[in-house]
Amino acid sequence: MQNVLRFGGPLLVLALAAPAAAQGGSGGVASSGMGQGEARITSRSDVRLSMESMPGTGGAAVTALGQRVGARMAQIRRCYEQRVEEDPTIVGTLRLRFLLEGRGRPRVEVDRDGVSDATLVRCITRELERLDVAQLTRPTRAVVALQLANTAARGAEASAARAQEAQQVTLTTDADGNPVSNGGTPDGRVRFTVTGRGRNGAPAVAAAHRALLTALPGLMDCRRRSGRRGRAPGGELTATMQIRAGRAPTSRVTRSTVRDERRRGFTQQCVGRALGAIEQRPTEGNGRVDVLIHFEPADEVEAAQD
Repeated sequence: MQNVLRFGGPLLVLALAAPAAAQGGSGGVASSGMGQGEARITSRSDVRLSMESMPGTGGAAVTALGQRVGARMAQIRRCYEQRVEEDPTIVGTLRLRFLLEGRGRPRVEVDRDGVSDATLVRCITRELERLDVAQLTRPTRAVVALQLANTAARGAEASAARAQEAQQVTLTTDADGNPVSNGGTPDGRVRFTVTGRGRNGAPAVAAAHRALLTALPGLMDCRRRSGRRGRAPGGELTATMQIRAGRAPTSRVTRSTVRDERRRGFTQQCVGRALGAIEQRPTEGNGRVDVLIHFEPADEVEAAQD
C-alpha cells in the first residue's frame, strides 16, 4: 500500500519501505500482510496513515518519520480496537503534530480532532511519543493524519439512515390527551416511544423523536453488547429528555429492566452515553418528554429470521 505525503503544496505519493523491525517483528505492520501505513484492526475496523510535512522539514525526513510511525501501527490500531469494542461509532480523522526539535523527546500535539474521543487521542499520542527517534533528522516536524473507520459504525449508520427515511413523525394521543410518537429500527430490534406532557407538547415530542433516530446506531450497539457472550437479553429502559429549541437535548435514564447483563448497570450506562451523544439541535419545541426504549431479545428476533 502507498502512503500519501504532502510537502507544502502538491501531494506526493511515495511507497514507504518498512524498517527492519517492522519486517521481522511480530507486531509490525509488514508482518500483518498490510502495506506500510495501513493496518487493519479486525475484519470490521481499520486505520489509514498519511503524513504531511511542516515548514522546515524536507521529504526525506518525513519519509523516515513515516516509516517509524508505520512500524508502530500495531500499537496504534490496538488503541482504536479497544475503543471500538466500547463504542463502534467512533470514526473520523485524527491529525496530530509530531514535533522533534534540536534536543529531547518529541512532542505530540493535536492539530485537528475529528474523532472526539479523549481516551483514544491520549492512547495514540502516547504511542507516537514512544517512537524511536535516534536516527531521525533534527528538527523534524510533520502532521500525522490517521483516518479511522469500522464496518460496524457504517452498518449502524446505514440502518439509522434507512429508519429516518422510512419514518415520518406521526403523532397520536394517549388516554390523557398527551402527544405520543413511536419509532425504531426497521427490523424492530430497537424501538422507542416518546410521550409529551400536556396537549401543547407536540413540537417537543417531534423534536425528541428525530433526535432519537440519530441515536439509533449507539442504541443498537448497546443492545448488541448488553448480554453475556454477545447475546442480547432484551428489556426496556425509561428516560426523560429535555428539549430546548436551538440546543442539543439533555437526557437521564431512570430505569432498566434488562436482565442477565454482561455486568450490573451496563445497559443503563450505555444508553445514557448514547443519548448524551445526541448533537442534533431542534429548531422548535420546548419541554420535557418521557422516553421508553425497548430492546428485543436476540432469541426472539434473530431466531425468527433464520
